[in-house]
Amino acid sequence: MDKIMDIYIAKANAPYSEACANLSLPAMPLELFDALDKARVQQGDEMYFEVSDYHAFEYMEPYITDADNIVELNVLCQKLSELDDRQSAAFEGLLNMEIAKKDGPISLGKLIDLAYSTDCCHVVEGALNDEALGRFYAENGFLSSVDALPENTFNMLNFVYIGKEMRQCEGGVFTEHGYVVQHSELNEVYKDMSFRVGTPDYQILLELADGSRVGLPCAELPKTSYHACVDCRIPQLMAAIGISDIETVNDFAEMLQSMGDKPVRKYKAVLYATGCNSLEKAVLLAGHTDEFLFNEKISSFYELALDEMKLMMPDEDAALLAQFTNLHSYGMALMKRDNAAISQYGLVKRSDHQPIQTTIEQPEHGGMEMM
Repeated sequence: MDKIMDIYIAKANAPYSEACANLSLPAMPLELFDALDKARVQQGDEMYFEVSDYHAFEYMEPYITDADNIVELNVLCQKLSELDDRQSAAFEGLLNMEIAKKDGPISLGKLIDLAYSTDCCHVVEGALNDEALGRFYAENGFLSSVDALPENTFNMLNFVYIGKEMRQCEGGVFTEHGYVVQHSELNEVYKDMSFRVGTPDYQILLELADGSRVGLPCAELPKTSYHACVDCRIPQLMAAIGISDIETVNDFAEMLQSMGDKPVRKYKAVLYATGCNSLEKAVLLAGHTDEFLFNEKISSFYELALDEMKLMMPDEDAALLAQFTNLHSYGMALMKRDNAAISQYGLVKRSDHQPIQTTIEQPEHGGMEMM
């Protein structure tokens, strides 16, 4: 799936928070949920986002704003990623036609309608100017009056004039790929779309060698020698899942299915803080999460220091004292004192304040130990 753009996500009106996420669109459902976890955006929260880079369709930039809905933007990017070269040219042409109408701002909903309306256009590939367009019409039987002309007379025709007349009559436009003309009404799909992102019925989504996809856990596993992870509730383990046998991956998916949203956020924080990138070690760590404390509200040294001060005094007194305190340095000292780490998902530390362990090994005599 080709990526169309990269976006930066953060919680709005949170000046002291460093919680944020970078996400490439189109994104799979669990990818999107994970980005919201990183940005600490929950249902009902106001979100800020901006496009940080375009990989295609850069000409859309003036029409994408931070006031748009990220789910709708993802739907647009999903459709754009499915377009072939001819359809991409048609989309660009339709957008140029909308711009020429000067009917006011072009909404995200209109862009979605245009992306779903590429079959409403004819595209003359390679016709980049009036001369090329005029020659195309003259050579392909669209102008019966010139069909019988001798070759030397035909070549003397004013193809620029012919092309301009046809373009203005049809209301077509030129794009970087060719000439585009609309031949039927747009497909107005936006008004009937649902933009609610439901929780997928899988914990892990695999793509098999034949291009088919299977959601895990499942009762009957396909026989396959190859699989790639395309979506996962624990995105940082996608590479590890891709090199693990499918039976092990299915067992891991069954374990994830039994975990609620907040326990999963804590689990992701522990995996991040310990630098775990192995599926085997991740499974072992799942049995140790109760040894860690997790505070998903903390994303910066400033927030850590202020949170500590609020434990010692009323909130208003803490806010007053904060104006005269180097909270960044205080937060660093607190993190060092507690052997804590600020992960992408929040603060994590061991309940016994021992250093956060980085590996788990299986001792030869059996059992598990933290190294």
